[in-house]
Amino acid sequence: MVCHDGEEWLRLALSALRRSTPRPRHVVAVDTGSADGTAKLLAASEDVVDGVLKLERSASFGDAVAAAVRYGVERWGDPGGWLWLLHDDCAPEPHCLGILLTAAELSPSAGVLGPVAHAWDEPRLIVGAGLSTDASGHRQTGIGTGEWVRANQIEQSSEVLAVPSAGLLVRRELWERLGGFDSEVPGVFDDIDFGWRANRSGAVALCVPAARIRHAGAGRVDNIRARSNGVRTFLVNTGLFSFLVGVPRLTVLCLLRALGFLLLRRISRAHAEIAAVGRLLGGRMGLLRARRERRGLGQTGSVRGLFTSRFTRLRNMFRAAVTHLVRKRLEADVALGQAPETVWTPPAETQRPIGPDALPAGALGRAGRRKAAGLRRPPSAVTVSVPAAKGPKGRRPSPRPRPSPVPRDGRPVPEPEVLLVEVDRGRVLKQILLAPPLLLVLGLVAVGLAVNWTRLSLSLTGGRLLPVSDVWTEYLSAWHAVSGGTASPAPTALAVLGILGGQVGLLLIGDMPLAGLSAYIATRKMGVRRGVRAVIAGLYALLPPAVAAVSQGRLDAVVVHILVPLVVSGIVSVLTGATRSWLSAAAGSSLGLAVIGAFSPLVHLVILLCALAGFVLVGGQRGDGKRRGAALFAIVLLPLALLLPWPAVLIQNPAIVLHGVGGWVPYTSDFGSVVLALVVGVVAVVGLVAQPGRGSLPGLGLLVLGLGAVAVVRFMPMAPVSGGAPQQGWLGTPLIVVGWGLLWALAGATLKARPAMAIGATALIVLAGGAFMLGRGGPLTTGDTVRLGTTPARELAETGRGVLVLSRGDQPARQAAGRMPQFGDDDLVPVASARARILRWDNDFRSDVPDVARAAVASAAAAGVLFVVMPDQASGTRLQATAGDLVAGTTSTSDGRPVFRLQPAAGRAVLLAPELAKQAVTGGIPPTALGVGGIVPVDAGPPEVAVRVSDGSDGRLLVIAAAEEPGWRAEVNGRQVPVVRAWGNLVGVAVPARASDVRVEYSSSLRAFLLLIQGAALLFTLLTAIPGRRVQAPPSMASGSTLR
Repeated sequence: MVCHDGEEWLRLALSALRRSTPRPRHVVAVDTGSADGTAKLLAASEDVVDGVLKLERSASFGDAVAAAVRYGVERWGDPGGWLWLLHDDCAPEPHCLGILLTAAELSPSAGVLGPVAHAWDEPRLIVGAGLSTDASGHRQTGIGTGEWVRANQIEQSSEVLAVPSAGLLVRRELWERLGGFDSEVPGVFDDIDFGWRANRSGAVALCVPAARIRHAGAGRVDNIRARSNGVRTFLVNTGLFSFLVGVPRLTVLCLLRALGFLLLRRISRAHAEIAAVGRLLGGRMGLLRARRERRGLGQTGSVRGLFTSRFTRLRNMFRAAVTHLVRKRLEADVALGQAPETVWTPPAETQRPIGPDALPAGALGRAGRRKAAGLRRPPSAVTVSVPAAKGPKGRRPSPRPRPSPVPRDGRPVPEPEVLLVEVDRGRVLKQILLAPPLLLVLGLVAVGLAVNWTRLSLSLTGGRLLPVSDVWTEYLSAWHAVSGGTASPAPTALAVLGILGGQVGLLLIGDMPLAGLSAYIATRKMGVRRGVRAVIAGLYALLPPAVAAVSQGRLDAVVVHILVPLVVSGIVSVLTGATRSWLSAAAGSSLGLAVIGAFSPLVHLVILLCALAGFVLVGGQRGDGKRRGAALFAIVLLPLALLLPWPAVLIQNPAIVLHGVGGWVPYTSDFGSVVLALVVGVVAVVGLVAQPGRGSLPGLGLLVLGLGAVAVVRFMPMAPVSGGAPQQGWLGTPLIVVGWGLLWALAGATLKARPAMAIGATALIVLAGGAFMLGRGGPLTTGDTVRLGTTPARELAETGRGVLVLSRGDQPARQAAGRMPQFGDDDLVPVASARARILRWDNDFRSDVPDVARAAVASAAAAGVLFVVMPDQASGTRLQATAGDLVAGTTSTSDGRPVFRLQPAAGRAVLLAPELAKQAVTGGIPPTALGVGGIVPVDAGPPEVAVRVSDGSDGRLLVIAAAEEPGWRAEVNGRQVPVVRAWGNLVGVAVPARASDVRVEYSSSLRAFLLLIQGAALLFTLLTAIPGRRVQAPPSMASGSTLR
């Protein structure tokens, strides 16, 4: 018996030895420098202990056992044929040793045997049995935390790779032949290493479930030592090929695991992985020497089938996930006062094995193949923490007493109680399959697929959704070839879509289930049954404004619909202190709020106002001011850093705040959506009036702010950034916030489950029917709505010149270069002169006056436009008649619009002769006739143009097809020269008569700096948002838990 600071358990362990039948022939206790009363207890136990050895405190378990064996041989000569190893915190049952010896007699090939270890204070909880390892060097037991196995479930002894050292019975001859435990793996993995060597020597390791010990498991596990020893154990005992492949494989695996643990902020585990790599590559594991020693022992046995395979690990992970779900479900029931009733169930009579199956493993010799290692069975019970009982109901004392760490009346601190609940597998499967969240998601997926059946695709366009492509290129560029060229920062929404891979179809088609799941998760901390939560989440997912947003391609409203419940719930939990990991919750809420702000700045402001109001109105706990202040600081300022440099654009252009991000379409009223939205309003109001509660106040506050946002959008029309008359924004986005405020308030009311679910189910049916009527229509469709023919599209991409798409219906005129207009173009603020020029072109290209039309063609060609897309055949025929030879017809677009190629000599950059240069800078118009000389296209384009001009006439001008604005910089032979305007609003640079190097570029240093800040803020937020690991100790005497 090895003892190390085990006074708390040693008394009971010695008492168990006194009751053991048979009694061990000799008991040797080894005290490894205990600093408590262990030595006194051993000295007073002469009736049990035959000898006491004292070693240094640094001695390992293997060193202690080796010293005890030497002592026994020296003192008694032949102390016996078996060694039984015990810890000071384990107490064997009276018949444990006898059962192990009987199993050894029935299995002559068994050399190592071990009992099943049960929890110290609860014999139904198994904490240890047969051991195994995997190809990565991890200790595998097949038993999850808090699992319970009935005694009559496990009767047959099983062959395993190893057994735990606590209670291990080993033949002394085998122990001496193998040299005992390896001193290079002290404390951790010594039992697995010894069992592996025993199996390779021809012996059998058996786990005997009929033999039991109670084990407190008080020893501390060093992560660094455990990981290093696991890697070493695998590499020194495995075959040659596995060793050669395993060294680089485990090195890479440990580094990847270290990176993952660092991201999860589990620093100690990451340190253990890195330390294992350091020991492995530094040669400190002594692998070659250890492998030579093992070859000298002989290898007559096999360990095939005794390892934990990848399939078994996946199965164990799945079982652990199911157990976690069951435990969470039972904890929720207990929190709602619905704990399972205490019922005694008589044990079922099991069919005893007969024939060869009745013999223990190893009785018939070594098996050729084994299918499993250790115990492999699903748990039949889980442990659930029961909260401490609250005091009697009644009026609270005034003033309210301050919290105290201990009871003021001197009573002992109540210990946490653990409820042991037996679980029926069929019932678990039934509850999982019929769980409200699963039914909610499946139902919403079915409704969403049925509504969007005609538009099932990852590539969707129409309405406010323009084609999405090359989002990262557009977002990172300082200058955009849109609307004649602009240096306006791109919306942060492009970066969000870039992270998602540009798959907007997933967001639109999956809006209903994602929003429903978001709402369900957001109400998890409310004292409401899961069925009621699922109904509320379903009502939110089917909100008519959200259904209309999908059919109209309003990506901003869809993002708001999905994220608002989670973000608002996270902010509330941070401000009220409802979560321990407040920093990760604040970072996660800030990240979600930044995503909302990237698409809908108005909703961002509404949520910020809600957070500020909550900070002022909701009082925190005593001493909680710094935490709440830091959380509010993060929620307010961190999203702004994540959105850089987009907030500056919003301040200068408040129209984007009201209209949101996306292609511009004029406002249209949705009468059907308003009527169906009244259904949600009526249900919520009825529930709030019938069963009011204080939990409804946060939702009502969000409702008031949402109504304020509706009023702002309705009564403050603004012109879009692309130009045009002021128009009011779409009311659906703030109405989604109003809808969530109503439903959130409804979830906080004291609702009765059955009436609420009945009324809610009726409303769900009505809203689902309305979704079919509203959602199946709309402009959203698969593929690109307007697509150039193959030849024009290829020429456009090769030349990088522009295309001008004239307005048609509710779509405004757009200009882009190298491609067709796409998502985000309408949110790039154009230069004022370029905006007016596009509006003028939109009228002049339709003109019946030839001079006007030809001037428009010449002006557009000088600005870099190569193709113009007319709205219809009539306007195309008119343009061909008025412009004459300045235009040439080409392949029509995918929707039948006529396309014309502009014939005048032009390019992205041209060099003008002195006569045309003078005309360009004095307000003239480009030549309206073909064949005019003095225009030389240059093979370069904005935003960086570097050319070398030859000798020529004085007064030449280099014109760049980009709107002139602050930030353009020009150099001639390394000397900065002024930038002039050409043809009204293009960038021009005067070129000297001699040969010169001309360089024109747009400065983007400030944007690069802001993007660097944004990236740093994003990295900080992501790392901070990862919640820390919750440490939950299993119920045992060490943790002081009480089971019932």
